[in-house]
Amino acid sequence: MDRKIYSLILLFSLIGGLAGGILASHFFVTAPVLAAKTVEVQKIVAAEEFRLVDKEGRVLSALGMYAGGPGIVLFSKTGQFRAVFSLTSAEEEPVLTFADKDGIHRATIGLGAKRQPYLALRDEAGKERISLSLNDNGDPYLALYDQEENERAVLGTLDLTKIKRTGTIEKSTISSFVLLNKNGEITWKAP
Repeated sequence: MDRKIYSLILLFSLIGGLAGGILASHFFVTAPVLAAKTVEVQKIVAAEEFRLVDKEGRVLSALGMYAGGPGIVLFSKTGQFRAVFSLTSAEEEPVLTFADKDGIHRATIGLGAKRQPYLALRDEAGKERISLSLNDNGDPYLALYDQEENERAVLGTLDLTKIKRTGTIEKSTISSFVLLNKNGEITWKAP
């Protein structure tokens, strides 16, 4: 073959390749995906629950309606409940609860029905053992409980009317300390 024929074959090959590439990109290739492309944002998304899952599909967090109010729940990798922040009471007071590795509620902080803050600490069985709060008048109140959740020691304002059952209205002062027996009777107090 002669050099002229080789040149023509090479020229037609180049023109054919170029034309094929242009036609293929026009019919078969979609718009390129760019990293800087902006995502279309929806203004409103409505759902009863949103779940955050890991690569294996395990739910690690959920945002939804719990016990009558909105809340965010966190789970361990084994699916065990670990923490929740929610508005669960009828008055929609906020509550933050932490659980141990077995899912037992161990610590709770929140606002009560009359918007008084409280902190409750529980043992391994989930029984309340320590409570710190403000009463309806805003006075501080620290209570220690036995294994049956009976008040055994109270520091701060305490309504003694319920304990003494005498019918007289009597309250301890903010700086008082009261010890109670297992039947709820006062064994010692100061002042």
